[in-house]
Amino acid sequence: MKEHTDTIKDRITSIDALRGFAMFLILSTQIGGAPIFQTFVTLWGEKFFNAASPQLSWDTRVSLINIAQPIFIFVVGLVIPFSLNNRLLRTDKRRIYLHIIKRAFILFLLGLIAGGKLLDLQLATLPVYNNVLEYISICYLVCAIVVLNTNTLVQYILTGGLLLLVWAIWLFIPAPGWHGDIYSSEMNIGIYIENVVLGQHGSHFGSWTGVLNTINGISNMLLGVLMGKIIFGNRNKAGKTKLLFVCSLAMLLSGLIWGQFFPILPRHWTSSFVLVTCGIATFLLASFYLIIDVWGYSRWAFFFIVFGVNSIAIYMMAHLFDFRLIGNIFVGGISSLFAPNVHDFIQAVAAMVIMWLIMYWMYRKNTFIKI
Repeated sequence: MKEHTDTIKDRITSIDALRGFAMFLILSTQIGGAPIFQTFVTLWGEKFFNAASPQLSWDTRVSLINIAQPIFIFVVGLVIPFSLNNRLLRTDKRRIYLHIIKRAFILFLLGLIAGGKLLDLQLATLPVYNNVLEYISICYLVCAIVVLNTNTLVQYILTGGLLLLVWAIWLFIPAPGWHGDIYSSEMNIGIYIENVVLGQHGSHFGSWTGVLNTINGISNMLLGVLMGKIIFGNRNKAGKTKLLFVCSLAMLLSGLIWGQFFPILPRHWTSSFVLVTCGIATFLLASFYLIIDVWGYSRWAFFFIVFGVNSIAIYMMAHLFDFRLIGNIFVGGISSLFAPNVHDFIQAVAAMVIMWLIMYWMYRKNTFIKI
């Protein structure tokens, strides 16, 4: 990973805003010491808490906490066509392959760091999957090679084929020796395949398995690739916007309909879940693109853009530091004067502000961490 100085004017602002929005959801629900949503829902009484808490549950079919990762993976795919096309203009395929492999390796290494496994010397039981970055590294490696060697039609066929493959595996191949619910968190075909393929190197996240989830992670990223071909294509802005909205509606409807037969399950990253979340990601992309790049209103998205242009930097920092400790230097005394739920919310907001200000400083210095 290197420090790269670049100008912001060459970036598509709506993509940075969407990436930053996904990162904000991750930061405010999972890492960095800024659980804004969890603390916010406790401020308004038991009824509001009961109504809002499903949005903070991993088991809800689609929620704020489980939609962030698919959106982030979608955005990684979104920029692959543009990135590879630019490289093809400057260098040969052999060097591009080396870049793809290097980038995938660094992402995998960062996943080990974020998961606290970099110096784990117990190699016999070291999990392959410790963090979402390992998923991204493998998906990126596959998708980048596919984009480099196939046309758009093949990519559509491959995406649909992978979604159908995962559906067929879940539906028609029961886990040997298991006679319970095929989606059980105790045992299912995903866990069985994980044990056979990875053994002691499995994800160690229970029903959150790696192998089958990676297949649909590739589908998730390929859908981003295909939407990227639209937004970086030759259509005019109005045409791109309309087509993106149409695609988002098609994915949402097909995912919801398929979900009646193949449940929308985040833990198993089912094909219906992929379609619904990528449909939401595409709808957000189309909306951001319309408002920011077509109508020219970008100030409202600046908060997200600052996170989006340096997403890998803030993601790693949030895994390495608890920013509440820094925020409490400024608000610790004040927050202690309030009730516990208000106290926690103030601390979470302060942690988020500290993270954003660090990213804003990097933004002002035109310093973007790239791989």
